[in-house]
Amino acid sequence: MSTQQIVAVGIPVASPVMGEMVTILSIDGGGIRGIIPATILDFLEGQLQDLDNNTDARLADYFDVIAGTSTGGILATMITAPNENNRPFASAKEIVPFYFDNGPKIFPPGRPFPLFGPKYDGIALHQVLQEKLRETRLHQALTDVVLPTFDIKKNKPIIFAKSEIANSPELDGKMSDICYGTAAAEIYLPPYHFVTDDGKGNQTDFNLVDGGTAAANPALVALSIASRRAAEEDPAFRSIKKLNYTEVLLLSLGTGTTEDFDKTYTAEEAAGWGALQWLFHNYPPSPLLQFAHKGGSYMNDYYIATLFHALNADKNYLRIQENALTGSTTAIDNATEANMNLLVQVGENLLKKPVSKEDPETNEVALKRFAKLLSDRKKLRANKASH
Repeated sequence: MSTQQIVAVGIPVASPVMGEMVTILSIDGGGIRGIIPATILDFLEGQLQDLDNNTDARLADYFDVIAGTSTGGILATMITAPNENNRPFASAKEIVPFYFDNGPKIFPPGRPFPLFGPKYDGIALHQVLQEKLRETRLHQALTDVVLPTFDIKKNKPIIFAKSEIANSPELDGKMSDICYGTAAAEIYLPPYHFVTDDGKGNQTDFNLVDGGTAAANPALVALSIASRRAAEEDPAFRSIKKLNYTEVLLLSLGTGTTEDFDKTYTAEEAAGWGALQWLFHNYPPSPLLQFAHKGGSYMNDYYIATLFHALNADKNYLRIQENALTGSTTAIDNATEANMNLLVQVGENLLKKPVSKEDPETNEVALKRFAKLLSDRKKLRANKASH
């Protein structure tokens, strides 16, 4: 996809003092399964608090770029949107309770898929986002936030990024609107329309659906944002101007897949499929949507892992993903208390699993190593700022 096909929106961020490493956090989409990365983030933030002996330490203090798609966008916003004290309005440990409190309202259990129209009306999601975020706008985020969406009227991805376009203040939307836009999963929630005003009477409208249509795994988008900031001489990103990703620390969190046990198809089985089968065979999910989302997410991980490996920087990239979801945990909208408890357990068990088949290091150990690097980098920047 050419750069002309993508619109990146936002306004400048204050550049931190030059440090030795650019740090990126990326969170996939996946509905109620956002509980899985939320559990991982709770562990990571706890490690950072212990290392720095600071119970007020928050993830936004340690990451230069935080990207999130769909439910990942809501997570990213929760840990970067400011409260009245200009601190993140939610700590990582408050995110899982957020899902338990609001998941059943957003996804009322027991509702069947209708023949026509989306499964849910989206009113509860919009209300909770407005209640939590109020009038907070993208430029107020406490670090560079990247929220992919897809505009069905413009027929192109819209990437809302705090750092991206200094000359388009009219695109500085309310975070509640942007969050709903990136979370408006086709079939489940209706597309979302909102209008922004640049303060000079110029209005811009958006007609958005699920950010997963653009980037179910937003890690590559986040890496591109960081690279662009480096190319534009942002002093905090000078170390990667030559695409030196040995100076990048990238944590990418998935929301789980059924890859290890998934229903697959043979060419012979699908040879006679027409439009209805490609759209509705074993529905939901639609095979077309399933393949598109999984393919895009996998290729993002494949590309990034290959890039870091080529630079002998494998340990700088950590992808944490559960590939063996089964039963009720596979659904993106099963917000029963029993299923949400299972998702918490999935996240906790994931910490004990190896990073990959090739790397026996557990995710827990890898996260502790990441936490130490994040803490050291933050202290380094603080020391440079004081001189």
